[in-house]
Amino acid sequence: MRYALYYAPRPDSAFWRAGSGWLGQDAHSGLQVLPPHAPGLDAEVWAELTAAPARYGWHATLKAPFALRAGADEAALLARTAALARRFQPFELALEVAWLADFLALRPPAPPPDLVELAAACVVELEPLADRESPRKTRAGLDPRQEQLSLRWGYPYVFEHYRFHLTLSGRLRLDSATGRALEQAARRHFAAFSRARVDGVAVFVEPAAGEVFRYLAHCGFDGQVARYEA
Repeated sequence: MRYALYYAPRPDSAFWRAGSGWLGQDAHSGLQVLPPHAPGLDAEVWAELTAAPARYGWHATLKAPFALRAGADEAALLARTAALARRFQPFELALEVAWLADFLALRPPAPPPDLVELAAACVVELEPLADRESPRKTRAGLDPRQEQLSLRWGYPYVFEHYRFHLTLSGRLRLDSATGRALEQAARRHFAAFSRARVDGVAVFVEPAAGEVFRYLAHCGFDGQVARYEA
């Protein structure tokens, strides 16, 4: 079982429905949903393009998935996350459809300081609950600093390398016909969501290795914790 700290819209919001609809998977209800129609992309191709992000749910990573250390439990995780969240005030985030390396995402043109601070706090302050006893592996293509971050924190894209993004696709060529069609579809689908409100930290859980992540709780900046049951 692994947990992750995300930015995710509240499950009753239009932004949540739009993102879950794009991925074809609702991490709150656990149900599959019908994705949007996109000219030139049939249902099979769409499912292939979104399969990787759909497993993790509609989100942007604040602290990447991790297992709890021995002696830590879910209640401790939620309590610490709620305490962290209470220190922050809501803020808004500009978003645009953009490419990040070889995949499509919703991203801020420039991450605001509040967002960078929130992500760093999630990484550092939840680390005492993380199980880091297993040998740590790094991935190909990292620079020396990213390898160092991955070994220390379990994820290379933290602190000065943090990249806030809500993933819209798996890997593909942006200059391909499929890539262009997907980008056009994304611009239409998310046209009403050029700004997002960040008012809490979402906790997701992967019940078992390889299973889809589920929306476990939303820890609001206002001190309210909404717990969602499967």
